[in-house]
Amino acid sequence: MKNRLPLCLVAFLLCSCLYQGAIAAETADKLISKVSLSRPSFNPTQKGKVELKYHLSRDAKVTVNVYDPDWALIRTIAKESAQKTGENTMTWKGVDDKGNIVPDEGYFFTIIAEDESGKKEIYDPTIFSGGVTHDIVDVKIDREEHTIDYRMPEMGRVMIRVGIQGGPLMVTIVDWLPRVKGAVTEYWNGKDKDGLVDLLNTQKAKMIVTYFSLPENSVITYGNRNTTYRSYKKKQGKAVTLKPDRGILTENISHHYKLPRTIDYAPELTVDFSNTVEGKDNDVVTLKGKTIVKVDLNKDDKEVFKNQQFEIAFFLDQTFYAEDEVGYTPFNWVWDLSQVEPGEHILTVNISGFRDQVGVLSRKVRIIK
Repeated sequence: MKNRLPLCLVAFLLCSCLYQGAIAAETADKLISKVSLSRPSFNPTQKGKVELKYHLSRDAKVTVNVYDPDWALIRTIAKESAQKTGENTMTWKGVDDKGNIVPDEGYFFTIIAEDESGKKEIYDPTIFSGGVTHDIVDVKIDREEHTIDYRMPEMGRVMIRVGIQGGPLMVTIVDWLPRVKGAVTEYWNGKDKDGLVDLLNTQKAKMIVTYFSLPENSVITYGNRNTTYRSYKKKQGKAVTLKPDRGILTENISHHYKLPRTIDYAPELTVDFSNTVEGKDNDVVTLKGKTIVKVDLNKDDKEVFKNQQFEIAFFLDQTFYAEDEVGYTPFNWVWDLSQVEPGEHILTVNISGFRDQVGVLSRKVRIIK
């Protein structure tokens, strides 16, 4: 008797062949495929560059654009360039259309190709990738080296905060900054934002590390110490060309993903006290009786967050003390000190925007009777 394959295996092999054939046909029909970058990050100030590679199934006119994280056009590195079938490579040196080195940030590319028949295809990674949020739980803190080590499963934008469980947020260590895939090391002195509390030795301190993914084939630039992203965008003004919104197919998108980087950050605070008592220690504010605590944003952030509502909370020695759920800055709080134990305390203020921007400030105060 001749060996025969079981009918179920024959059916499986037939379906598999048909599936592979369908995939091959679909790939062959695609005008743009095999898009990749030569590196995930580079330093334009040291003449670094990145190569964008892609495959064309037919001769085509190609336009390649570079966009910043707010979807504003930074540079056009090819415009209706005649390119041949096969692998093609375009190079970006980290400069904008005016020749300026771009600020440290994450950037992405789009490719528009049109063949001789007029058929057009667009590679836009924001349609099918980016913005998906995840938490990182495997985090190692080295107390001696003052480092935080973790591993990114993909390129993403990271936020690291440390607060007191049931109490205030004390410091934002990384404020939605882009990070490459793989091992990442952050540096932190182990203290709160104002250097008053040793959080590494505080029992109820809790760290949160979270990120959302960047669009496929994003690249991170670094090394520009002359221009921050916010100052760069301020100089640009409103005269920018935005990428067409072609929709988003991915799910579980972080609301931070579509927020502009120029407004999605922790604002800087100022805190002033009335009725202060003269003292010799400039680092400690001496208070007595009643005082007005004035909470405000610093000068640079007032314009960004003007007319925005905040939840304003006060904590004494990391324990909740008072709050206003709907407040505006500047905010005046009358603090009756009669019920506060004499001695030195730490007053911490959190102002929380409704888009999850949290400003933090702590001051050391001395209460006398």
